[in-house]
Amino acid sequence: MATQKSIVRRRSEMKRWTRILPVIVIIYVICYIDRSNISFALPHLQKDMHLSGAQAGFATGMFFWGYLLLQVPGGYMAERWSAKRWVAILIVLWSAAAVASGFTHNLTELVLARFLLGVAEGGVQPALMSTIRSWFPFAERSRAYSIFKLYTPIAAIIAAPSAGLILTYADWRWMFIIMGGGPLIFGLAAWLYIIRDTPAKAEWLSDNERNHIEKSRTEEGEPLKNRGGFKAAFTSPIVWLFALIYTLTQLGLLGLSMWLPSVLKTAFHTDMKVGLVAMLPQIAAGLAIILVGRSADRHGKHITHMCAVLGVGAVVLAGAGLISAQQKWLVLGAMIVGTAASIAWYGPFWATVTKLTPVAAAGAGIGIINGVGNLGGFFGPYIGGWLSDISGGGYALTQVFFGLVFAVAALLVLTLRKRLREATSAPPAGPGTAGTEGAPAVRSA
Repeated sequence: MATQKSIVRRRSEMKRWTRILPVIVIIYVICYIDRSNISFALPHLQKDMHLSGAQAGFATGMFFWGYLLLQVPGGYMAERWSAKRWVAILIVLWSAAAVASGFTHNLTELVLARFLLGVAEGGVQPALMSTIRSWFPFAERSRAYSIFKLYTPIAAIIAAPSAGLILTYADWRWMFIIMGGGPLIFGLAAWLYIIRDTPAKAEWLSDNERNHIEKSRTEEGEPLKNRGGFKAAFTSPIVWLFALIYTLTQLGLLGLSMWLPSVLKTAFHTDMKVGLVAMLPQIAAGLAIILVGRSADRHGKHITHMCAVLGVGAVVLAGAGLISAQQKWLVLGAMIVGTAASIAWYGPFWATVTKLTPVAAAGAGIGIINGVGNLGGFFGPYIGGWLSDISGGGYALTQVFFGLVFAVAALLVLTLRKRLREATSAPPAGPGTAGTEGAPAVRSA
């Protein structure tokens, strides 16, 4: 009997890891590329549309204001209606907005296209994260969210050469059209063919495999279907605490991206060398995400893992101003460690979010946390630029500030230790779930 249970578990895990997660990652890799590819087109856009630097920055940043609009509705629709249908609609809308960027002729049209792209993409991530929550029990969720976060290094590795290739043989208009058309052709087909809202709707799972997934979640005290609302999410203190932590981590990430790339260019001189060397931090980040997520699930120490990673990030950022461009291998080492630390906390963080956020606030709560957190990415450059100006154009004060931001985030994470320990040690809620033989032992601290 024990052997049979083990086989069922391995089969159900294999299908979730090899079907659900790869499609989710692919969808958001395409999202992230469509969001960031404007950086490669900006020099051409400025020349063709006669845009100033401020106008180009305004058009780029308009994405984030649109991105905020569907964050909360995106999570709500995924929980209350259907993540599969909701994301399918958004894929079509964001693809249309991305392609439309290739047909713009002035600043107004470009700003509108970027805003609509942000609106469409804004509802995608909360829905994808709700889907992961439905398919993975808490004991596996840190690994699942860590794999999802691989979209960052994957998109960074793919975007630059792809955009460069298109811009070499065509122009910026074709870059937007080709990269924007990808999700409609490939992503939508994969999403509709494979993804199901819950294991209960997956015809490619056997009954035993389906029952194992659902039983694992109920044994951890989680309902199989959430019926959350907007009010519960907006009035939940824990949701706003998570939003604050996420905002701080995004600010810290901006500190890393402001300093290290410029020093890297000075240290390694040529664009070719910089391009090759810049891939190493992304590869390291991908490995760190997986290792930290796996370790957090295996040892059940989600808070410890988050604090350790954020602490390393704080030290690297705060000490970055002491490194000169002449110390090129030290610069590279700092960039590798800093990049890995800046995002490796992601899996344990979102696993903790889905465990501690009240059921009534689940879907909309994810949207609030992600939406508010991304404001850190919007205001970070302004804060960093202001600190650089008052320090005479250097980055030392800027880096110390962003390092302290990471440290504060780590301290706030520590306040969650007791809550998470109580949540993971409490008996399952609901009839028929307490005392189930073979229930997984979930520990966290």
